[in-house]
Amino acid sequence: MSERKIITVSGKDAKGLRLTSKIFEEEVRGAAADADELVLESFGQHNIGLRLGKVERPLTIRITGPAGQRVGCMGMPGSTIICEGSASDDVGYLNIGADVIVKGDATNGVCNAMAGGRVMIGGSIGARGLTMTKWNPEYEKPEMWVLGSVGDTFAEFNCGGIAVICGHEAKNPNNVLGYRPCVGMVGGQVYFRGTTDDSYSRNNAKLSKPTDEEWQWLIDRLPAYLEAIGRPELLESLSQREEWNLLSAVTAQERALMFSGPMSMSEFAARIWNNGFGGGDPLRDLAPGLDRSLIGVVETGEMRRRSPYWVNRDSAAPCTYYCPMHIPTIDRLRMIREGKNEEAYEMLLRYTPFPASVCGTICPNLCIQNCSRKKVDYSIDVAVLGQAVHNVDPPKCKPATGHKVAIIGGGPAGMGAAWHLALAGIEAHIFERSEELGGKLAQTIPWERLTKAVWQMEVERFLKTELITAHLGVEMTREKMEELKAAYDYVIIAVGTHQPKIIPFQGHERVIPALDYLKAAKSDAPMATGKQVVVIGAGNVGCDVAAECYRLGAEEVTLVDIQKPLAFGKERDAAEALGATFKWPVMTKEVTEEGLVTDKDELIPAQTVIISIGDVPSLPFLPESVESVEIAGGSWIKTDDAGRTTDEKILAVGDVERPGLATNALGAAKRTAEYLASVLADKEWKPFAQKLIQYEALTIAHYDPAEEKGDTESQQAARCLSCGSCRDCHLCETICPTHAISRREVEPVDAGGVSFEYVSDGNKCIACGFCADTCPCGIWTMRPY
Repeated sequence: MSERKIITVSGKDAKGLRLTSKIFEEEVRGAAADADELVLESFGQHNIGLRLGKVERPLTIRITGPAGQRVGCMGMPGSTIICEGSASDDVGYLNIGADVIVKGDATNGVCNAMAGGRVMIGGSIGARGLTMTKWNPEYEKPEMWVLGSVGDTFAEFNCGGIAVICGHEAKNPNNVLGYRPCVGMVGGQVYFRGTTDDSYSRNNAKLSKPTDEEWQWLIDRLPAYLEAIGRPELLESLSQREEWNLLSAVTAQERALMFSGPMSMSEFAARIWNNGFGGGDPLRDLAPGLDRSLIGVVETGEMRRRSPYWVNRDSAAPCTYYCPMHIPTIDRLRMIREGKNEEAYEMLLRYTPFPASVCGTICPNLCIQNCSRKKVDYSIDVAVLGQAVHNVDPPKCKPATGHKVAIIGGGPAGMGAAWHLALAGIEAHIFERSEELGGKLAQTIPWERLTKAVWQMEVERFLKTELITAHLGVEMTREKMEELKAAYDYVIIAVGTHQPKIIPFQGHERVIPALDYLKAAKSDAPMATGKQVVVIGAGNVGCDVAAECYRLGAEEVTLVDIQKPLAFGKERDAAEALGATFKWPVMTKEVTEEGLVTDKDELIPAQTVIISIGDVPSLPFLPESVESVEIAGGSWIKTDDAGRTTDEKILAVGDVERPGLATNALGAAKRTAEYLASVLADKEWKPFAQKLIQYEALTIAHYDPAEEKGDTESQQAARCLSCGSCRDCHLCETICPTHAISRREVEPVDAGGVSFEYVSDGNKCIACGFCADTCPCGIWTMRPY
């Protein structure tokens, strides 16, 4: 681990004159970019700690001089701001995540409008503390800790903040909460210890003793607070439960009853409703025949307050939602459970041409990273599912429509577009510069990760597909592009990113681009590799480079990065297993014959230095009619949600739109191919629009944890929770107390659809909700009638 870097910033200039708050802030911000801890010799400057620090790179700010207003304002998660003395107004103003520690007193407005983080005061504070706090339920509640007492109008309009007032060495020991606290408070709590004048707003707060759970919350956090302000010796004296009280916000329902009190419907009708109409009865006048007898507590039919709905397949399972191709894995597993393996394979191949090499091998599987099953035991193993399909024949294409589309680029995006166009009956002609299809999949990913035999089988299956023609060794020019536009209905650009990014530091000409190195490593003429190698850029591609370096003779590989390495998953595991080490943060100053020299003049010995910081598209053939966007040192084609460009005959998919995974490229290809198939058939294009099913809708109590994940398709199918898609388990039918639910056969809507549905008889249903409560898959839902 690298040593913590501590930088001191003075609040005075070289002549001893006080810096303005603006200049001081600029000095602090500049120092923070390169430090782990700042020591600020302030001289009354304001806004110290403003928007500094990150969770991924924590920052400590220690204030040793006099502090001005708004210490820790807009404090960010990941920053710790410590004021060694007292502080002025508005400490922690608009704080959204920082820990702000003031070891002395603070004046007015502490924690005003705070939304997150903690503010810890080692003394007392002035008026209007904890006012107008905010709280987003997705985050922890903001916290204020005060060792002494608070001033008047405390916790006014508090919306969720939690305060702890210890009452120790209080400025006002006879009234530790000041005059009229909690006025307008609608959320949050105030723990306090000591005497008050009992003037808190009873319309907004209620007084109680902490429950066991509330006391545990306090006692769990008290030691860390006392440690932060340097008073750990007070823990025993402040841990006497009987000395503590609690003010909690009155709920909206409780407040309504304060002013109106409970009123029966008959009383409401007699006192308010009828009198409002001059003593008449408008319902009787408007509908004299209306049945106005009492509605029972348990009713059926139209008298129910809500009704169950069988919303099968309305919402997407996480595996479908997060997959860029939106593969319905739950449908495939259902077919396997039903013994329809061949149908399951065909269904999968209609979503991707590479289930084994991409889904089953190189993809980080965004689908299964979000699998609901992992809340029970293990995620579904999608690699097992993908690898089972490598030797299956391609599905049948629809009859030829007479339309044809040119595709520039034979990588995953281009091949994916061709595949889906062909399945829709549209001729797909690929024009590829290389002498082989596959792009970076074939050219750069080590065969140790992507099995050559599996890849070749899937390419062979691809080329066997009707209506697909591959033209290899074609160099694209603007003239050639115009010819394609004239000869084809549409042109899709899918050339990927094959132009490496280079940083022009001194000696950059000695550096080998990762793309070139990986392409050579998979050829018959790999590049010479030294015993010591440095890879600049510690992402997943950098890990592939490291693995190839070891295969080609390297004994020591170091991956360096300016930030925490982004590498993850199988690629990083493989590199580390071979002995690769990661070093960060490292800025490259120059590359010499001896190796890489950092900005700290540290030499990392290396005979080979490889740079892996990404690639950008090379688009010299792009017509002027197609707009591009310059971002991050590259030119990317500007597209809409369908992949359309500013030229009505040209579309773009994959990395030329935006960089991503191979699955992102395949997903974009499927989207655009489906769009073109709709346009050419004169039909409306409907993109994927299902919402994600909520995990809370599932009832996972029905599932027992498995001892092992399993290594067969059948084992994965059995463990699938079938989120959002009915498993036909009959639980709803069995549990219904009035036998209102029944099952009936229906015609499937599509090839992957189901041949049944469950219905509820409204004349029997009492809206008890048992069906929704027990459904394992989240299919039944209760809605207002």
